[in-house]
Amino acid sequence: MRNAVLIFATFAVLAGCAENKNDSASSAPEATSPSAAAPVDVVSGASAPAAGGDQVIRFESAGMQLELEELLRTDDAIFAMEFIGPNTMIFSERGGQLKLLQLDSGEISEISGEPQVMQPETGGVFDVHIDPDFSENQFLYFSYVKEIGDESAIALARARLDNLELTGLTDLFIANNGSDDHAHWGSRVIMDSNRFLFMTVGDRHVPNNAQDPTSHGGKVLRFNEDGSVPDDNPYVDVEGAAPEIWTIGHRNPQGLAFHPESGKLFEQEHGPAGGDEVNIIEPGRNYGWPVITWGENIWGGQLPEGTEREGMEQPFRYFKPGIAPSGLNFYSAARLPGWSGSLFNSTLRGHLTRLELDGEQVVFEERLLQSWGERLRDVVEGPDGYLYLATETGVIARVVLASP
Repeated sequence: MRNAVLIFATFAVLAGCAENKNDSASSAPEATSPSAAAPVDVVSGASAPAAGGDQVIRFESAGMQLELEELLRTDDAIFAMEFIGPNTMIFSERGGQLKLLQLDSGEISEISGEPQVMQPETGGVFDVHIDPDFSENQFLYFSYVKEIGDESAIALARARLDNLELTGLTDLFIANNGSDDHAHWGSRVIMDSNRFLFMTVGDRHVPNNAQDPTSHGGKVLRFNEDGSVPDDNPYVDVEGAAPEIWTIGHRNPQGLAFHPESGKLFEQEHGPAGGDEVNIIEPGRNYGWPVITWGENIWGGQLPEGTEREGMEQPFRYFKPGIAPSGLNFYSAARLPGWSGSLFNSTLRGHLTRLELDGEQVVFEERLLQSWGERLRDVVEGPDGYLYLATETGVIARVVLASP
């Protein structure tokens, strides 16, 4: 078990989980920092994986008595999950596999037809996103690690799900910041109501990628549904720039979510040694990395200029010490009414963060499920109105109202 913990802690470092150190408060919107229950890796700041085993976790939040219900334990890290029907979930395993879970029976089925996926220690298949019109077109989108010679790059693929097989598989996009450094992938995918695709790409441990308009690294990108470039992307007419760019100045962005009322795109990313951020994404904006940051210890000893600079955006929320963020999701169902409108961050620090908003202001924060001790990779709202969580140790669970 000791070796397993060390291995997972090493993976966390390679994956770009933020280091975390206590620091003084500042004028920017800063979170509180309760300590995690699980042991914390001193280098990455991420919690060690939980030991596993059956347990019942009950807790209170927003006036509700809640219970964590484990549904599945697999043998690989689960990066992302999404529902394709009321009782059917698709999820991605880091080792390179897409699978279906039938919630009513617990049956797990493997999907065939995936591309050749490179499987470095921290990568494989990452995000999976279901087309909003899936019932008509059966399209799904997913990001994965693609081998490019001696290097690797993030790719965005689209395919149709025909029973348990992917058909018509096409790479819509391959990032141009290939590297032999297998970390800082980023790699979340989401589609808006106008059928534009958004995708994050990490800086791959080359901080200056994020400010380089010729590189896809450290960016939020925007595509048409077929992978082509929209005419109104902000860098389309910039000579030499990558036309897919929507925003620049990101480090390792691993969360994307649309606000259910305003439709604004929220993004979250790992900072260096603290300074993890949630940002509201606006086209053409520069979010500062690595010129400004609320964190420290930029890769390679490079120093930031400070925390503010004209022409660069301040985060909607930053966390110091960091939370090592992964998935991001708004809760809008009525099943858990105390959570309506809350923004949830799944984190590798062994807790679920809930942000209660008033417009675009955070008015309350709490950190939940610290006693579970799991490194959380994704958080989604299910068709049943419950909140679903996926973990580094291959657990899928949901938060439900506690039984009397």
